Amino acid sequence: MKRFDMKYVSFLIIAAFIAAVIFAPVGVAAAGNDAEGVTEAENGVTDAGDGDENGKGQPELASFDELNGKTVSMLTGAPFEEKISSKAPDVKEFTYYTSMADMLLGLKSHKTDAGLINNAVAALAINKDSGLALFPENLGESTFGIAFKKGDERCPDWQTAYEKIPKETIDELWDKWTGADESVKVMMEQDWPGEAGAVTVAACDTLQPMSYVGEDGELCGFDCEIILLMAKELDIHVTFTGMDFAAALAAVESGKSDMACGSIVVTDERKEKMDFVDYYPAAFVLIVRSAKAEAKDASLWSAVKSSFDKTFIREDRYKLFISGILTTILITVLSIVFGTVLGFLLYMACRNGNKAANIFAKFFVWLIQGMPVVVLLMILYYVIFGKTEISGTVVSIVAFSFVFGAGVFGMLKTGVGAVDKGQKEAALALGYSDIRSFFRIILPQAVPHFLPAYKGEMISLVKATAIVGYIAVQDLTKMGDIVRGRTYEPFFPLISVAVIYFILGALMTFLIGKLEIGIDPKRRKREDILKGVDTDD
Repeated sequence: MKRFDMKYVSFLIIAAFIAAVIFAPVGVAAAGNDAEGVTEAENGVTDAGDGDENGKGQPELASFDELNGKTVSMLTGAPFEEKISSKAPDVKEFTYYTSMADMLLGLKSHKTDAGLINNAVAALAINKDSGLALFPENLGESTFGIAFKKGDERCPDWQTAYEKIPKETIDELWDKWTGADESVKVMMEQDWPGEAGAVTVAACDTLQPMSYVGEDGELCGFDCEIILLMAKELDIHVTFTGMDFAAALAAVESGKSDMACGSIVVTDERKEKMDFVDYYPAAFVLIVRSAKAEAKDASLWSAVKSSFDKTFIREDRYKLFISGILTTILITVLSIVFGTVLGFLLYMACRNGNKAANIFAKFFVWLIQGMPVVVLLMILYYVIFGKTEISGTVVSIVAFSFVFGAGVFGMLKTGVGAVDKGQKEAALALGYSDIRSFFRIILPQAVPHFLPAYKGEMISLVKATAIVGYIAVQDLTKMGDIVRGRTYEPFFPLISVAVIYFILGALMTFLIGKLEIGIDPKRRKREDILKGVDTDD
């Protein structure tokens, strides 16, 4: 069997990437169909109208009756099923997405038939993509809100601060963040002393134009700047933390954050759990496919170049991917190190039959391996460490160290169990102590038995870290989501994330493969095995 060779991996990656470009089922947006095409409209919603003679802008579904038998989607945490069912009682099913980009991709690829969002996000979406259209009937009106924990005494003060902001200023901000000119979308500086304290705001990081990651990698948007205006009035310093929509609401409920923002539409049901600062009119709207999408007038190569430029070059978005890669590597490497130590210590405590240690180890492994990792992450972040200042990255390392440690414990039991008991007896007979016989005789023979499983566990861990975005960690997958949220293009962000994970996994496989050769006598070269041994007759 040939040794692992990175050049073969590189060839396979390039071949797969080219094949994906050519045969991608979703395709890429035509060149020129970009944010620069966004137009302004009253309240941020472009009138669908009757469409032109080619059907551009005309919705595929035009009445609530036509929604019957269809699939309707919304963001996770958006409680609007009842509202839709009151208009279209025979909706086939409701589905949920964690980001707006994913929902729009599902709509374009016919995974769903309509997506419920608010008027602000709709304004950008339908103008960025001619394949989408505004459903002609809305589902009611409300207001956007900044969420506080129920009973938080600070909420009325922030409401009062908002009411002191001139209406002209608010309207100017709305035009600024929902308009076409990207050059003006810059956040105000926090140049006030902040003597009244500080707050942490959980902000959805993929809901342009309300709250999203800007070209400088920082959170920005209409919601964020409204909060800064209120904070200036109150002389409070603000720290924004980006996360998914559902996670932002959970962060406030758990006390992890003081406030939450990100296109949060105030509803009676949400008022039962939270208090809100009402700050701008909102409307519930549906986005559907256009009856006839605009024909692409650009060549495939031009479209690919345009998509590549928007994903990596524009606004230096490649830096987001680099940052995400470093975060993923940090979590993975430290989790492997701490998890290996944890699993090894746990095994050593149980090795000689300590009853209490074995009961604890059995319970620990049962608990960790029986729980979905995303649930473990959220319990640690929102419950166990909910009142602390521990970052999501640290919590992720703790969670994955537990997961990896449980795996290492099982591997050691299997590997050591495969070594003949006579080896220990012989070592003890030669005068070795129990500990010395384990490390000098038993463990070296056990390692080759569990090293392949250890390698597989490492590769699984690299891929498992893709879920840390649920607790506000901006890893590689999350950065891909952020870029998709800005460009509304799934192709290059998804392919790039997949290729990078493949490379990370291949590198780890390569390193462990080298280690396997070094400790397995059957795979080592004869001269390496006999190095330092006098073989002369």
